[in-house]
Amino acid sequence: MAGRSFFTAVRRLLPTLLGLILLGAIIFWMAYGFHSRVEPGEAPYERRPLGGRTVVAVRPLTTTETIAAVGTVRPRRETEVASQVLATIQAIPVSPGQAVAAGQLLVRLDDREIQAQLREVEAAAAGVQADLAVRERDYARYQRMFAENAVTKEDYDRVEGAYRATEAQLRRAQQQVERTQVMLSYCSIQAQEAGLVSDRYADPGNLAVPGKPLLSIHDPGQLELHASVRESLAAHIRLDQVLQVKVDAARLDVQGTVREIVPQAETASRSVLVKVALPPDSTTALYTGMFGRLEIPVGQLPRIVVPAEAVQAVGQLELVDVVDDDETLERRFVRTGQRLDGDLEILSGLEAGERVALPPSAAVPRSAAGAARSQPPR
Repeated sequence: MAGRSFFTAVRRLLPTLLGLILLGAIIFWMAYGFHSRVEPGEAPYERRPLGGRTVVAVRPLTTTETIAAVGTVRPRRETEVASQVLATIQAIPVSPGQAVAAGQLLVRLDDREIQAQLREVEAAAAGVQADLAVRERDYARYQRMFAENAVTKEDYDRVEGAYRATEAQLRRAQQQVERTQVMLSYCSIQAQEAGLVSDRYADPGNLAVPGKPLLSIHDPGQLELHASVRESLAAHIRLDQVLQVKVDAARLDVQGTVREIVPQAETASRSVLVKVALPPDSTTALYTGMFGRLEIPVGQLPRIVVPAEAVQAVGQLELVDVVDDDETLERRFVRTGQRLDGDLEILSGLEAGERVALPPSAAVPRSAAGAARSQPPR
């Protein structure tokens, strides 16, 4: 009876034991227990010959360290066209992006009410003119009569006063006519100077309100970058200084001249507004409002560089072939920085004076032509 209980217990535990044995075998296999292992030690490194590859030196380079200040492309002169009278817009014969000449019609307003006012004041002035002619004849007659003692001094003064008052009324009426004519000229708004229409804020049928802009016009040949410069960097900038300006959207990289430094810092951003004039021949591809950067030099920085062709990318790794004294190649990992006119800055992995080999298909870079030499094949 005891033996039967033993075998029953063994039968129950057998699947568990087989599972543990199988799990141990899998772990042993994953640990390469069924394969031969490589003994620890150093493996010999076979250096490659230089062959006919071009050799260049790792060069030291001192560059100007700059800090970028962001800004916006703005016109130097921008005119906002607005009405000086309250009237309905009849026509706006220009549209955004259109070039206009000096004296060209920009906006025409409804002038019927002012035309009626002009006719009214002209009629009033004509009436006063006719009254003045009568008063002038009376005044001349009373002058003769007073000289002959035919009228009293009171009568003469009364006629002279009426004549002088009518003269004043005529001058007032003429001034009203001139004022109405000026108001009538406001109904035809013309460009004061040549430029480019930046934007239009109204359409025919809208009501033109005095002071409310209808159009904006700027000179496309006089654009500048308005950059917000930190207070600490403003001390590095002076008037008429030439600085590098970059507008990535227009692929523009030019030198601009500092035209104005606003002598007041923004309290919210702690920055100073700097206006840099751009060369007129480089503004054809620019639009007002574009994002730009102003490069401000702050000092000199030593670097070491190699031609960009010497650095090979393998996945996310960057490698160079270093030439040893025995004219053999050693592959070395490096970390690169900025690209500088065909060269790459080396942050770590190389030292100035070392030599690197260009790939067989790479041409001799112009910056390293003086330091390059070709090795004969072995």
